[in-house]
Amino acid sequence: MKKIFIIPSRGTIFTLFILLCLSGCREMFYREVDFTVEGENEKIVVSSEYPIGESFSTRIYHSTLANQALSKDESGTGVGDADVRVRANSGAWQRMYSLSDKPFYYMKDSADSPVYFRPLDTVEMYVSHPRYPAVSVRQVLPGKTAGRVVRCYPMQEGWIALDIELDPYHGNPDDMIGIGILIGSALMANKSDTADKRTEILNLEYLYSTSADFAQAQNLQSEGYYAGSHEEFLFLPASALQDTLRLSLFADGWQLNNQTHYVNRNNYYPVGVRDLTLEVRAYTHDSYLYEVFRRNTTGVMLPPPSGVPTQDGNIVQEILDEIASALGGQEMIPPFTNVEGGLGCFRAYSSTLIAAPRK
Repeated sequence: MKKIFIIPSRGTIFTLFILLCLSGCREMFYREVDFTVEGENEKIVVSSEYPIGESFSTRIYHSTLANQALSKDESGTGVGDADVRVRANSGAWQRMYSLSDKPFYYMKDSADSPVYFRPLDTVEMYVSHPRYPAVSVRQVLPGKTAGRVVRCYPMQEGWIALDIELDPYHGNPDDMIGIGILIGSALMANKSDTADKRTEILNLEYLYSTSADFAQAQNLQSEGYYAGSHEEFLFLPASALQDTLRLSLFADGWQLNNQTHYVNRNNYYPVGVRDLTLEVRAYTHDSYLYEVFRRNTTGVMLPPPSGVPTQDGNIVQEILDEIASALGGQEMIPPFTNVEGGLGCFRAYSSTLIAAPRK
């Protein structure tokens, strides 16, 4: 009988070696969880994101044990019959109501009932229900930001450069400042002398910077650049705005394919800005921590600036990904919550728009 020898690849050997080494760390990866422990209760989950200046609303759900399936008459985990109350600055409690027993809670539909909180208000919420332990949450709302675009010009790399100034911030010392691109489009001209000289439109979606100020927060990074977009903001601590702060950024959109006319990066170059508006937000620190948690759990990634070469994958990270896959994703990430007695997050931010001059 012939013997067949299978020679594993170097990567497989290394992965097996790592797994063998880590197998001794039993407590690191293995833990028995008893989901039937007496006294373990479902909890109220608060989901509330409040843009300061808008009418206040919130959503209320309940948690579910991992081994407990929803009954057939339950459409989900929404709680539409909770007693939800809110107040500002230790004033009178005001009750919130749901519509048609849905988990969305608003104030009464009358001229004097909607609640509009202001920057630096102390907001408290209290939620109770016969089936779940009562929960509460308290947040001091962030202050208001102010700033301007002081310079905007095309770059030879095909990007749109932006120099902005942010005024000193007067709010909670642990607040965080977020910068995102709200809307943007650049005017592009053809490089060829013989081609049609009409301009095309390039939509701008991504925001980048190499400023060291962004190293003070947990920001998304791509090939050595701090990266942001319409939905993912670049963060820096409010403490960096004790004096007027000047930041250099640039906007890019070559990675997109949603232009009215396809613009080939090799044939066009930017000649100006048609429209470019940044959104500057002041977040409570809990709101910032929630954003970091969301990014980590959902694996948010942004592309590098167009024209920047990408490096080969990290072999160590690839091995760790293989290990995580072999373990079946058993290690759970603790949820971030600022709700006392329950789960979820009350988040709040103020918003300021600063626009670049059109050229």
